[in-house]
Amino acid sequence: MRQIARFASRCARDASLPATRHMARSARVASHLMPILRTAPPSAASVGGAAIFAAALSTHSASAPATPTIVAEGTKVTVHYTGRDFESKEVFDSSADREPLSFEVGTGQMIAGFDKAVVGMAVGDKKTVCLAPGDAYGERRDNLKGEIDIGKLPEGADKVGAQLQLGNGLVATVVAVNDGKVLIDANHRLAGKTLEFDIEVVAVAAVPSLRVESLSPGDGTTFPQTGDKCTMHYTGTLASTGAKFDSSRDRGQPFEFTLGVGQVIQGWDSGVAKLSLGERAMLHIPSALGYGARGAGGAIPPNADLQFDVELLKINGKGA
Repeated sequence: MRQIARFASRCARDASLPATRHMARSARVASHLMPILRTAPPSAASVGGAAIFAAALSTHSASAPATPTIVAEGTKVTVHYTGRDFESKEVFDSSADREPLSFEVGTGQMIAGFDKAVVGMAVGDKKTVCLAPGDAYGERRDNLKGEIDIGKLPEGADKVGAQLQLGNGLVATVVAVNDGKVLIDANHRLAGKTLEFDIEVVAVAAVPSLRVESLSPGDGTTFPQTGDKCTMHYTGTLASTGAKFDSSRDRGQPFEFTLGVGQVIQGWDSGVAKLSLGERAMLHIPSALGYGARGAGGAIPPNADLQFDVELLKINGKGA
């Protein structure tokens, strides 16, 4: 496993995986709800299982935002699409036989060229765009390939097509097995290809934005960056009643996570990034970007807006 870890570290250091937003993971995860630690807690008092809930950037406003008619950055767009290899015309993905894809424009949920292509379109508009590798999944990179001894692999990972989670967001595919070694490749399968997309806009909607209410200031100069380890205290409550469903303060044990790598949901990643070291603030998270109609366990009812009283205690182990 150390060999795998070393390969992952080298890949992440030498070059980030091109376009790791795999078309919102093949157009399916863009609309998925994502709890802060990805799994709902067994009880409202358990942060180890993670009772820090939310699902994205949030606003806490009694009035609904105006409905936009044109796609712009910061809007939520719903599209049908078909993606083809430009040279072979082979279709590699399409929403034609499933629900359309929804995503927030300009937030990095999609590959860059697709994100830019929808800006300025209106409901009912259709277009076909051609994306060079730089606007799609990047060029293929030799430094994202490597050899690993079969004995170092997890059980069942020694077959062509098997996938390995390497860390730092990298996923490698086993592409060959020879003489007790496997060749793995962390390039996206569409890296190096020019792609063509047919896009039809189905709907455009406003997206609630994050509201961060500062309760006490931090140093005003030291802000966490992607990859930083943040040490936090928090208390989560229901916005409607003020009922508390989880608190690191009650346990006397701060919560730690790495910013911007998907360990927490977007509401926390984006909200905490706005705090300076030592700052305490309230994050307001609406139901539409939280747990919506399904709620979470017995702690958070359906359609509940949430509030988090958070405090940024340390960045990479250093306090204010």
